[in-house]
Amino acid sequence: MKPFSKWTIEEVEDTFQIIPTEENALLKEWMMISPALSQEEESLLGRLCKKLQSRSWDWNEEELKVGFIGPLLHIVDFDQKNYRSFLERDISVTCEEGKLSGTVDFVVARGRRSPKHPLFFINEYKKEHDSSGDPLGQLMIAMVAAQKLNNDGNPLYGAYVMGRYWHFVVLDGSEYAVSLGHNAAKNDELGEIFTILKETKQIIENLLDQAEK
Repeated sequence: MKPFSKWTIEEVEDTFQIIPTEENALLKEWMMISPALSQEEESLLGRLCKKLQSRSWDWNEEELKVGFIGPLLHIVDFDQKNYRSFLERDISVTCEEGKLSGTVDFVVARGRRSPKHPLFFINEYKKEHDSSGDPLGQLMIAMVAAQKLNNDGNPLYGAYVMGRYWHFVVLDGSEYAVSLGHNAAKNDELGEIFTILKETKQIIENLLDQAEK
């Protein structure tokens, strides 16, 4: 089958019989966390926000990744004892529909040297304008592949980024839901994005604890 970068959300829905839903308890709970930032976090996020405000329209994908997304993820720190972050890694799984394979921009997973059990994706650091492809489709096919690879019945979490805008996604069984979006160039909404990313670490810890019981 074709690589992740070539999929559209319509093709993912039709091929794997997944259904979008506007009401999803997991997504709602994930988005409801209230920011409680330290002074250091507020200062770091404030500087990142100003940089994004002035450059987001002109940055290409690599500049967006290096200038904003990378520093933000460094503050969150997904590299923990039982899981860590991986960049530009390949994921592959063979299922009834064929072989799914592709490269993901950022994945948090179990595994020390390579991702063994994906848990959270950030995919498609797209420019805010002149973007190519279908960022939701490309994220979703990676999440479907991880769902089949993990084969544990647990939900998958992810996000796709287009310039200033972040959309968070949950895939739970055959249903998925997408958040309305956060504008990272607004201080309060960047605080919410940061808090959601930190909450993702707790979600991951809970999933791993359940797996060990």
